[in-house]
Amino acid sequence: MIEDLWVSILGSVAAALVTGSFVPQVIRGYRTKSLNDVSYWLMITICVGLCLWIVYGIIKQDWVIIGANISTIALNVILLGLKIKYSK
Repeated sequence: MIEDLWVSILGSVAAALVTGSFVPQVIRGYRTKSLNDVSYWLMITICVGLCLWIVYGIIKQDWVIIGANISTIALNVILLGLKIKYSK
């Protein structure tokens, strides 16, 4: 029981850190109006990987995995939109 709690806490903290890691890039891109240093391939491969994580989360019925990856995809889509909008 206690072990399950620690595993859940560990997964939740990991999910929050990974999802939160995209926030500074979104803010920076919005403020500077420049995402020239961010590769389209990076964003596309991350989105594909996140979609696979969501499928895995659905199979395992793990809402932390599902929620974290949906949130991260949303941030990645925002980054992609900013990159397209501000591309020269």
